[in-house]
Order: sequence, then C-alpha cells, then structure tokens
Amino acid sequence: MQVDKIKDIIIYTKNLNVLYVEDSFSVQQQTMKMLSSFFKNIEVANNGKVALEIFEKQDFDLIITDIKMPLLDGIGFIEIIRNLDKKIPIIVLSAHDDKDYFLKSINAGIDGYILKPYTLEQIIQTLANIVEKYDFTVKIKNKIKLKNGFIWDKNSKQLSKNNNIIKLSKLEQKIFDFFISSPQSASKSYSEIEYHMFDNYEDNTKKLRNLINRLRLKLDFDLFETVYSYGYTLKYEDE
Repeated sequence: MQVDKIKDIIIYTKNLNVLYVEDSFSVQQQTMKMLSSFFKNIEVANNGKVALEIFEKQDFDLIITDIKMPLLDGIGFIEIIRNLDKKIPIIVLSAHDDKDYFLKSINAGIDGYILKPYTLEQIIQTLANIVEKYDFTVKIKNKIKLKNGFIWDKNSKQLSKNNNIIKLSKLEQKIFDFFISSPQSASKSYSEIEYHMFDNYEDNTKKLRNLINRLRLKLDFDLFETVYSYGYTLKYEDE
C-alpha cells in the first residue's frame, strides 16, 4: 500500500525543483536518500543565508528546511521567503519539539512540520497534503488513471506507465483524447469514433480496427475493449 502511495505522489513531484536547507552533512545524506525517491531536482544549502542567495537566483516549487542553523536560522529564512513569495510551500524538518519553535514556524507560514527522526510515512503524508493544496492540483486533475497502471496526461496528450512515456502516433493520441475529452460515456459507437477519427469515409471500419489492434500490441494490454455490435469502451482504473 505504501508503495502505491509513493508512486501516486511521484507522478506530481518528480519534476519539481526543491530547495533543501540543512547544516548537518550526515543528516543531509540521510534525508537526501529519502527525498531523491520523490524529486529529481534538489538543490542543497548548508544554512539559511546560502539558501536565500540560491533562492533569489533560481525558481523553486518547494522548500524543505531545518530550523536551527548558523548565520541565518530556519525561522528567519522562512520569514524572508514569505516576504518574497507568499505561495511557495515550505516544510520544516526539525529535531526541536519545543512549542515556541513550532508556533514561530506556523506564524511564519509553513505547510508542514516534521520532527526528526522522521519516517517515510510522515514524508508521504506531508507531500500528499501539499500536492492537493497547491497548484499541483491542476496536474492531478489532468492525470487520468486507466487500467493496468496506464496514465493519460490531458495537457501533454501523453500516455505513460510506471513514469515512462509511451510513444504514440498522432492517430493513437487522437483516439485517447477523443474518449477522455468526451466523459458523457466511456463507450463510443463505431460510427461516432470513425466520424471523429477519419477525414474520409473509405474503409474507416477497417482503419479503426487496425488502429485498436496496433494499440493492443504496443501496450500489451486491451485498454479499448470491444462492445459487441456497438463499438469500444476505454477502461478506467475505477472500473
């Protein structure tokens, strides 16, 4: 179950740019092993002052920071960030369970506070909350889960499985887009599909059958199931 949660989150976090702030090298190494499961792009800073310099030069989607650090501590760093950017999500990873630290962090405008030593489950839950709360929800709505682990991205019009993009022809993209953009019914008649898919009326039934067969071979799975004497239906995850 935990593996499924991680896979769901990675879909939306893998391409985010993350700024991670931690002064302890050993803690950095330990935490990076965990964070690298969710993010490809992580910039590391040893204190709040360096982190602020990096933040002003690059674009980030998420900040993960410690509290007690030299030169500029986490609270001061967060307060400055909030003056520069009101919306970027911020997670605090701290060994301090002192109430004052917690309240100061909340008042500074954080989105999650995780005590060290933290667990993978805590990281998963915090990231899941942030994905739902922020602009990443747009990405969630545009990711359509299909049977057997396939995912259709409505924005990019791409099909993927296990985070790997499956190369589709323009016609193959078109039939996925047609079914998913017409939510009135998962099933479409032969005539309805042919009218949308093809510019002329010659051998369209054969063209459609060949298209479906090619997809079945390419995907090694029958996402478009035949509805006897009617047409095809696209298989969604919740069916």
